[in-house]
Amino acid sequence: MKEKLLGVLITLCVTALLVAMWMSSKSYSKPSEVYQVYLNGKKIGLIESQDSLLDLIDKEQASIKQAFNVDKVYPPAGLNIEKTFTYNNKLSNTEDIYNQIKETDPFTIKGYVVTINYNNEDKDDDEKKEPLKIYLMDSSLIKTSLHDIAATFIGADELKKYENNTQTEINETGEIITSVYFEETITIKESLISTEEKIFNSSDELTQYLLYGTNDDQPKYTVKVGEDLAKIAEDNKLNIEELLIANPKYPSGNALIAPGDVLNVGLINPLINVTYRSTEVEDAPTRFTTEYQDDKTKYVDYMVVQQEGSDGVTRITKDVQYTNGEIKKVSITKQETIKPPVNKVVIRGTKKYQSWGGGGNPPQPVGRGDLLWPTNTPYVITSFYEYRWGTFHKGIDISGTGWYSPIYSSTDGVVIAVNNSCGNKGSMRDHCGGRMGNYVKIHSDKLGYTFVYGHVASNIKVHVGDTVRQGQVIASMAMSGQSTGVHLHFQIEDSSGQTYNPCKMGLRC
Repeated sequence: MKEKLLGVLITLCVTALLVAMWMSSKSYSKPSEVYQVYLNGKKIGLIESQDSLLDLIDKEQASIKQAFNVDKVYPPAGLNIEKTFTYNNKLSNTEDIYNQIKETDPFTIKGYVVTINYNNEDKDDDEKKEPLKIYLMDSSLIKTSLHDIAATFIGADELKKYENNTQTEINETGEIITSVYFEETITIKESLISTEEKIFNSSDELTQYLLYGTNDDQPKYTVKVGEDLAKIAEDNKLNIEELLIANPKYPSGNALIAPGDVLNVGLINPLINVTYRSTEVEDAPTRFTTEYQDDKTKYVDYMVVQQEGSDGVTRITKDVQYTNGEIKKVSITKQETIKPPVNKVVIRGTKKYQSWGGGGNPPQPVGRGDLLWPTNTPYVITSFYEYRWGTFHKGIDISGTGWYSPIYSSTDGVVIAVNNSCGNKGSMRDHCGGRMGNYVKIHSDKLGYTFVYGHVASNIKVHVGDTVRQGQVIASMAMSGQSTGVHLHFQIEDSSGQTYNPCKMGLRC
C-alpha cells in the first residue's frame, strides 16, 4: 500500500515539474509581430514589413507614374494590411505577395471623384438614373468644365455679364438673366482611384464627355458651295439651335459660312442639365383675324374683301425657363398694346342656287381662307416643326397664354377622336394618352386633313361626332401627358399619318 502511494506522489511531482517547465518556457518566448495581407477579403499571406510592400508597389509602377504624371502609386482598393501577432514563423516573400496583387487588382493613384446625383422625382423606375461618377486628376477641372457647358448653352458673353452683374437693364425691350443653376446635385471628394478607370486630365475632354455622353469622335461635315447653317442642320437631323450649340463659334443661324468650313454635326446628349431663367420684353406681332359676314342676298360663290387686315404690335413681358438651350416654360406676365390689329373683313354670300344650268356641279359655298390661330394672343412658339434631340417634332408647341386659357378650332370639321383620361399636370409617369396626354382630333373634309390638339386639359368641350366651326372653343390649355410646361401641341396630318408644317399650311405663325 505504501509503495502504491509513493508511486502516485512521484507521478504527481514529475507532472507538476513538467508543467512548470513548459509554463516557464512560454513566459520567455514572445509571439512575432507581423502583417496579415488581405486582397478583396481573402488572406494571401503574412509579411514581416508593411512598408516594404508599399514601397515595392510604388517603386515598380514607373509606367503608371509616367502615364498619369504622378509621384506615387498606391495599392488596389481591395488591399487591406492588418498588424497581427503569431508564433507562425512561416512568412511570405514580399515579392510574391506583390506579384499576386499585380495579377489580381489594378493599382490606385490619388485623384478626385465627382458624383452627379440626378433628381428622380416623378420618374418611372425605368427612367430613374443612378448617380454618375467621374474621375479627375485635378479638382479644378470640374469647375472649368461646368462653366464652359453653361457658356455653351447661354452664351459666353451673356454668362459673363450675369456673373459680373453687368447686364444692361431693360429699356422698353430687352432681356436679362435672373438665375443660372444645374438641376443635379454635384459633389467632389479626394480619393484613391483605380488606374483602370477613365481619369480625366483635361477640361476640354471632360466638357465633351458631359455634353455628348462620350469621348468618341463626333461626326463632321464639310460645307459645300451654296449651303447655309439651316440646311446643314436639317440634313443632319438637327435643329438650328442644336447645331449652334455644337459649333459655338457661329453666333446665329444667319452667320456666314464658307465652302470648306468643317462643322460638328453630332447630336449632343448632355449628362447634366443647365437651367437658366430670364425676363424678356419684346414687341410681338398681334396677328389679325378674318371676320366673315354672311350676305343672304348674294349667292354662295360670292366673296368680296371689304377690309384688308393688318397686324398689330403688343409689347409682352415674359418669364422664360430654358434647360440646355430649349424653352421649357413660359409665363407672360404683362402685355401692352402698342398698335391694335385691324381685322380682315370678308363679305360672303349664303344664297343657294335653286337650279343650275351650267356644266358640272353647282358652285359650292365659299370656304374660310387662312387657318385660325388656335390660342389666345400673345403667345410664344417654343418648338417648331423640326428635329429636336434626335427625333422629329411633328407639330408646333404654343405657350404663354396661361393655365386653362381657351383653345379654338382652327377649321370647320368633325371631331373624330377625344382623349380626356389624363391629369392636367404632366409628368414622365403620365402615359395615359401617350406622350400627347389629353387631345382632340378634328377632321376637315374640305381641306382633307386632320388637326390634332395635344396636352390639353381634361375638361374637353366637344365629343366624338360633333360638328365644330372655325373659332369654336374645343378645349383649354394644360400640360397633360409627357410635358414640362403649359402648352398646346398643334399638328396637321393626312389619312396616312403623314404630318405637315402648320406654318406652311395656312397658319400665320
